[in-house]
Amino acid sequence: MSATITARPQPFKTAANSRAVAVFTRVPMVSLTVVLTLIAFRYLINPVQAASAVGIAFTSPGGITVARVGFAGFPLAFAVFFLSCLFSQRRVLSGLRTELTLLGIVMSVRVLGMALAHSGETATLLVPELVMAVLCIFAIRVEINRRKRDQLHSPVG
Repeated sequence: MSATITARPQPFKTAANSRAVAVFTRVPMVSLTVVLTLIAFRYLINPVQAASAVGIAFTSPGGITVARVGFAGFPLAFAVFFLSCLFSQRRVLSGLRTELTLLGIVMSVRVLGMALAHSGETATLLVPELVMAVLCIFAIRVEINRRKRDQLHSPVG
């Protein structure tokens, strides 16, 4: 009597491999959290100087407040959201997807702005934004695969 057992080969899962995946999936969020925090504090602390460095001038105290809200408040809110996703395994994928959406919108608005203003002054910022988006896509794929693998190997209860 002959029996053939066919099973899919299982990858050797080590603690180091698991930690590497956890670190890699968080790298895009950590980097964007740092960037957003730096932007937020620069405009929160001294919005006039930060804005004038990129060619923006304010004509009223109300304009300075609007700049603090738009250039500091929104980036800081996103930074806090991404920071909260970093410490929750359940929210990592949500954070990565939100980051990819944010980067896509930022790059689209940048390209549209460059086209409408006939200016390429900020074109160099597209490179790091694109790199972060690509890292984010890879991290999303890794996280989805990790979740599928964990589902396959979890005990059925």
